[in-house]
Amino acid sequence: MRRRLMAVASWVAVLAAVSSPAVPAAEAGPRFDLARTVARWDALARSITGDVAELRASERLNYRRAEGGIAECMRAHGRPYQKAPFISLYRDFTDADVGYGNGSATIVDSLTAGTSRFELNEYAWLRARRADVLKRRARPADMGVANRCALVYQYRSYLDIVPPANAYRLIAFQDLVPPLYRDPTVAKAWRTYDGCMNGRHGYVPGMDRSDFLFIALRGVPGSPEWQSKLTELKAVLATDVECRRPAYLAAMRLLDERLDGWEQKHRAELLAIRREWRERVAAAARLPR
Repeated sequence: MRRRLMAVASWVAVLAAVSSPAVPAAEAGPRFDLARTVARWDALARSITGDVAELRASERLNYRRAEGGIAECMRAHGRPYQKAPFISLYRDFTDADVGYGNGSATIVDSLTAGTSRFELNEYAWLRARRADVLKRRARPADMGVANRCALVYQYRSYLDIVPPANAYRLIAFQDLVPPLYRDPTVAKAWRTYDGCMNGRHGYVPGMDRSDFLFIALRGVPGSPEWQSKLTELKAVLATDVECRRPAYLAAMRLLDERLDGWEQKHRAELLAIRREWRERVAAAARLPR
Protein backbone atom coordinates (compact mmCIF):
# COMPACT_ATOMS: atom_id res chain seq x y z
CA MET A 1 0.00 0.00 0.00
CA ARG A 2 1.19 3.49 -0.75
CA ARG A 3 -0.12 5.57 2.11
CA ARG A 4 1.56 8.40 4.00
CA LEU A 5 4.84 6.81 2.83
CA MET A 6 4.89 9.22 -0.10
CA ALA A 7 6.90 11.39 2.22
CA VAL A 8 10.50 12.51 1.85
CA ALA A 9 11.98 9.97 4.22
CA SER A 10 10.70 6.81 5.80
CA TRP A 11 9.32 8.85 8.70
CA VAL A 12 8.08 11.67 6.78
CA ALA A 13 6.86 9.17 4.63
CA VAL A 14 4.66 8.37 7.46
CA LEU A 15 4.52 11.81 7.58
CA ALA A 16 4.18 11.97 4.93
CA ALA A 17 2.70 13.86 2.74
CA VAL A 18 0.68 16.09 4.59
CA SER A 19 -0.52 19.60 3.89
CA SER A 20 -3.58 21.83 3.87
CA PRO A 21 -2.57 25.29 2.66
CA ALA A 22 -6.10 26.53 2.22
CA VAL A 23 -9.58 25.73 3.50
CA PRO A 24 -12.52 24.69 1.31
CA ALA A 25 -15.84 26.41 1.57
CA ALA A 26 -18.34 24.57 3.76
CA GLU A 27 -21.97 24.72 4.53
CA ALA A 28 -22.73 26.56 7.73
CA GLY A 29 -23.79 24.45 10.66
CA PRO A 30 -24.45 24.90 14.36
CA ARG A 31 -21.24 25.20 16.36
CA PHE A 32 -19.20 23.90 13.44
CA ASP A 33 -16.50 25.97 11.79
CA LEU A 34 -14.77 23.96 9.08
CA ALA A 35 -11.84 26.35 8.75
CA ARG A 36 -11.16 26.14 12.48
CA THR A 37 -11.45 22.34 12.46
CA VAL A 38 -9.10 21.98 9.48
CA ALA A 39 -6.54 24.24 11.17
CA ARG A 40 -6.82 22.30 14.41
CA TRP A 41 -6.54 18.95 12.59
CA ASP A 42 -3.40 20.09 10.79
CA ALA A 43 -1.91 21.48 13.99
CA LEU A 44 -2.56 18.21 15.81
CA ALA A 45 -0.87 16.19 13.08
CA ARG A 46 2.06 18.60 13.04
CA SER A 47 2.41 18.36 16.83
CA ILE A 48 2.94 14.61 16.40
CA THR A 49 5.01 14.44 13.21
CA GLY A 50 6.98 17.62 13.85
CA ASP A 51 6.93 21.08 12.31
CA VAL A 52 9.54 22.14 9.75
CA ALA A 53 11.96 23.52 12.36
CA GLU A 54 11.71 20.30 14.36
CA LEU A 55 12.25 18.11 11.32
CA ARG A 56 15.26 20.14 10.19
CA ALA A 57 16.70 19.95 13.70
CA SER A 58 16.26 16.16 13.63
CA GLU A 59 18.15 15.95 10.35
CA ARG A 60 21.09 17.88 11.81
CA LEU A 61 21.18 15.71 14.92
CA ASN A 62 20.93 12.55 12.83
CA TYR A 63 23.77 13.74 10.61
CA ARG A 64 26.05 14.34 13.56
CA ARG A 65 25.07 11.01 15.14
CA ALA A 66 25.24 8.77 12.05
CA GLU A 67 27.75 10.35 9.68
CA GLY A 68 29.79 11.71 12.58
CA GLY A 69 29.68 8.34 14.32
CA ILE A 70 30.85 6.45 11.23
CA ALA A 71 33.69 8.93 10.73
CA GLU A 72 34.80 8.49 14.35
CA CYS A 73 34.59 4.70 14.03
CA MET A 74 36.73 4.79 10.89
CA ARG A 75 39.32 6.99 12.58
CA ALA A 76 39.46 4.55 15.47
CA HIS A 77 40.31 1.83 12.92
CA GLY A 78 42.89 4.05 11.26
CA ARG A 79 40.92 4.30 8.02
CA PRO A 80 40.16 7.48 6.06
CA TYR A 81 36.52 8.40 5.59
CA GLN A 82 34.80 11.37 4.00
CA LYS A 83 31.41 12.21 5.46
CA ALA A 84 28.49 12.57 3.08
CA PRO A 85 27.48 16.18 2.41
CA PHE A 86 24.65 17.51 4.53
CA ILE A 87 21.44 18.52 2.85
CA SER A 88 18.00 19.09 4.34
CA LEU A 89 15.10 17.40 2.62
CA TYR A 90 12.89 20.03 4.24
CA ARG A 91 14.77 23.01 2.85
CA ASP A 92 11.86 24.19 0.71
CA PHE A 93 9.04 23.16 3.06
CA THR A 94 6.87 25.39 5.21
CA ASP A 95 4.66 24.34 8.11
CA ALA A 96 1.69 24.47 5.74
CA ASP A 97 3.25 21.51 3.92
CA VAL A 98 3.39 19.25 6.97
CA GLY A 99 -0.15 19.21 8.32
CA TYR A 100 -2.44 16.17 8.02
CA GLY A 101 -2.42 16.55 4.26
CA ASN A 102 -3.72 14.18 1.64
CA GLY A 103 -1.26 11.30 1.73
CA SER A 104 -3.26 8.84 3.83
CA ALA A 105 -6.21 8.08 1.53
CA THR A 106 -8.68 8.66 4.37
CA ILE A 107 -12.05 10.33 4.33
CA VAL A 108 -10.56 13.33 6.17
CA ASP A 109 -7.58 13.89 3.88
CA SER A 110 -7.19 17.54 2.91
CA LEU A 111 -9.38 18.81 0.06
CA THR A 112 -6.94 21.59 -0.79
CA ALA A 113 -3.42 20.13 -0.56
CA GLY A 114 -3.29 19.04 -4.20
CA THR A 115 0.08 17.73 -5.36
CA SER A 116 2.24 20.22 -3.45
CA ARG A 117 3.71 17.75 -0.95
CA PHE A 118 4.27 15.11 -3.62
CA GLU A 119 6.20 17.61 -5.74
CA LEU A 120 8.26 18.86 -2.78
CA ASN A 121 9.18 15.28 -1.94
CA GLU A 122 10.27 14.55 -5.48
CA TYR A 123 12.50 17.61 -5.76
CA ALA A 124 13.94 17.04 -2.29
CA TRP A 125 15.03 13.53 -3.18
CA LEU A 126 16.38 14.74 -6.51
CA ARG A 127 18.71 17.06 -4.59
CA ALA A 128 19.69 14.16 -2.32
CA ARG A 129 20.51 11.92 -5.29
CA ARG A 130 22.52 14.63 -7.00
CA ALA A 131 24.49 15.20 -3.81
CA ASP A 132 24.96 11.42 -3.59
CA VAL A 133 24.26 11.51 0.14
CA LEU A 134 23.65 7.76 0.42
CA LYS A 135 27.12 6.85 -0.87
CA ARG A 136 29.73 5.55 1.57
CA ARG A 137 32.86 7.59 0.91
CA ALA A 138 35.54 5.08 1.82
CA ARG A 139 38.26 3.41 -0.21
CA PRO A 140 37.23 0.06 -1.74
CA ALA A 141 39.66 -1.75 0.57
CA ASP A 142 38.04 -0.07 3.58
CA MET A 143 34.38 -0.70 2.69
CA GLY A 144 34.16 -3.73 4.97
CA VAL A 145 35.20 -1.61 7.94
CA ALA A 146 32.89 1.23 6.83
CA ASN A 147 29.95 -1.17 6.65
CA ARG A 148 30.69 -2.54 10.11
CA CYS A 149 30.81 1.04 11.41
CA ALA A 150 27.48 1.76 9.71
CA LEU A 151 25.89 -1.37 11.17
CA VAL A 152 25.65 0.44 14.52
CA TYR A 153 23.18 2.77 12.80
CA GLN A 154 21.42 -0.10 10.97
CA TYR A 155 22.86 1.22 7.68
CA ARG A 156 20.28 4.01 7.79
CA SER A 157 20.88 7.38 6.18
CA TYR A 158 20.87 10.46 8.37
CA LEU A 159 17.84 11.54 6.35
CA ASP A 160 15.87 8.65 7.83
CA ILE A 161 14.46 10.44 10.86
CA VAL A 162 13.13 8.39 13.75
CA PRO A 163 10.27 10.24 15.45
CA PRO A 164 9.58 10.39 19.19
CA ALA A 165 8.18 7.30 20.88
CA ASN A 166 4.48 6.65 20.09
CA ALA A 167 4.43 9.12 17.20
CA TYR A 168 3.97 6.41 14.57
CA ARG A 169 1.06 4.93 16.49
CA LEU A 170 -0.70 8.19 17.24
CA ILE A 171 -0.42 9.68 13.75
CA ALA A 172 -2.34 6.67 12.41
CA PHE A 173 -5.35 7.91 14.46
CA GLN A 174 -6.68 4.36 14.57
CA ASP A 175 -9.09 5.13 17.39
CA LEU A 176 -10.29 8.36 15.76
CA VAL A 177 -10.49 8.14 11.96
CA PRO A 178 -11.80 4.58 11.24
CA PRO A 179 -14.80 5.04 13.57
CA LEU A 180 -15.88 8.05 11.48
CA TYR A 181 -16.81 5.71 8.63
CA ARG A 182 -19.31 3.90 10.85
CA ASP A 183 -21.37 6.99 11.60
CA PRO A 184 -24.69 6.69 9.68
CA THR A 185 -24.52 10.20 8.20
CA VAL A 186 -20.92 9.77 7.10
CA ALA A 187 -21.58 6.26 5.78
CA LYS A 188 -24.52 7.47 3.70
CA ALA A 189 -22.43 10.22 2.13
CA TRP A 190 -19.49 7.87 1.59
CA ARG A 191 -21.63 5.39 -0.35
CA THR A 192 -21.85 7.90 -3.20
CA TYR A 193 -18.07 8.02 -3.67
CA ASP A 194 -17.45 5.02 -5.93
CA GLY A 195 -20.43 5.86 -8.12
CA CYS A 196 -19.23 9.42 -8.51
CA MET A 197 -15.68 8.38 -9.38
CA ASN A 198 -16.78 5.71 -11.83
CA GLY A 199 -20.04 6.94 -13.26
CA ARG A 200 -19.00 10.55 -13.81
CA HIS A 201 -15.29 10.17 -14.42
CA GLY A 202 -14.60 6.55 -15.33
CA TYR A 203 -12.30 5.85 -12.38
CA VAL A 204 -12.49 2.54 -10.51
CA PRO A 205 -11.00 3.12 -7.02
CA GLY A 206 -11.05 -0.49 -5.81
CA MET A 207 -10.70 -1.68 -2.24
CA ASP A 208 -7.50 0.22 -1.46
CA ARG A 209 -7.86 3.85 -2.48
CA SER A 210 -4.19 4.54 -1.79
CA ASP A 211 -3.13 2.26 -4.66
CA PHE A 212 -5.57 4.04 -6.93
CA LEU A 213 -4.90 7.62 -5.86
CA PHE A 214 -1.16 7.85 -5.58
CA ILE A 215 0.15 7.56 -9.12
CA ALA A 216 3.91 7.05 -9.15
CA LEU A 217 5.75 10.07 -10.54
CA ARG A 218 8.20 8.40 -12.91
CA GLY A 219 11.21 10.07 -14.43
CA VAL A 220 13.33 13.01 -13.36
CA PRO A 221 11.30 15.80 -11.72
CA GLY A 222 10.57 18.44 -14.33
CA SER A 223 11.06 16.07 -17.28
CA PRO A 224 8.25 15.53 -19.85
CA GLU A 225 7.62 12.00 -18.54
CA TRP A 226 7.41 13.26 -14.96
CA GLN A 227 5.15 16.19 -15.92
CA SER A 228 2.82 13.79 -17.71
CA LYS A 229 2.46 11.64 -14.59
CA LEU A 230 2.04 14.75 -12.45
CA THR A 231 -0.84 15.84 -14.69
CA GLU A 232 -2.45 12.40 -14.16
CA LEU A 233 -1.97 12.69 -10.40
CA LYS A 234 -3.52 16.17 -10.33
CA ALA A 235 -6.53 14.93 -12.27
CA VAL A 236 -7.21 11.94 -10.04
CA LEU A 237 -6.75 13.95 -6.83
CA ALA A 238 -9.06 16.69 -8.11
CA THR A 239 -11.70 14.09 -8.93
CA ASP A 240 -11.26 12.49 -5.52
CA VAL A 241 -11.86 15.88 -3.89
CA GLU A 242 -15.02 16.44 -5.90
CA CYS A 243 -16.46 13.02 -5.10
CA ARG A 244 -15.30 12.85 -1.48
CA ARG A 245 -16.47 16.33 -0.45
CA PRO A 246 -19.95 15.37 0.89
CA ALA A 247 -18.51 12.59 3.07
CA TYR A 248 -15.56 14.78 4.06
CA LEU A 249 -17.82 17.55 5.36
CA ALA A 250 -19.90 15.07 7.38
CA ALA A 251 -16.76 13.40 8.75
CA MET A 252 -15.07 16.68 9.65
CA ARG A 253 -18.17 17.79 11.55
CA LEU A 254 -18.01 14.58 13.57
CA LEU A 255 -14.24 14.88 13.97
CA ASP A 256 -14.73 18.34 15.43
CA GLU A 257 -16.95 16.84 18.13
CA ARG A 258 -14.44 14.12 19.01
CA LEU A 259 -11.08 15.90 18.97
CA ASP A 260 -11.29 17.11 22.57
CA GLY A 261 -11.89 13.61 23.85
CA TRP A 262 -9.11 12.11 21.73
CA GLU A 263 -6.58 14.69 22.85
CA GLN A 264 -7.55 14.19 26.47
CA LYS A 265 -7.24 10.40 26.13
CA HIS A 266 -3.71 10.72 24.70
CA ARG A 267 -2.65 13.79 26.66
CA ALA A 268 0.37 12.21 28.34
CA GLU A 269 1.70 10.76 25.08
CA LEU A 270 1.14 14.02 23.19
CA LEU A 271 2.97 16.01 25.86
CA ALA A 272 5.89 13.58 25.78
CA ILE A 273 6.11 13.82 21.99
CA ARG A 274 6.03 17.62 22.07
CA ARG A 275 8.71 17.64 24.76
CA GLU A 276 11.04 15.49 22.66
CA TRP A 277 10.56 17.60 19.52
CA ARG A 278 11.38 20.75 21.51
CA GLU A 279 14.46 19.07 23.00
CA ARG A 280 15.67 18.21 19.51
CA VAL A 281 15.42 21.83 18.42
CA ALA A 282 17.33 22.95 21.51
CA ALA A 283 20.00 20.28 20.99
CA ALA A 284 20.45 21.17 17.31
CA ALA A 285 20.86 24.84 18.24
CA ARG A 286 23.86 23.88 20.34
CA LEU A 287 25.62 22.13 17.45
CA PRO A 288 28.54 23.98 15.80
CA ARG A 289 27.63 25.54 12.49
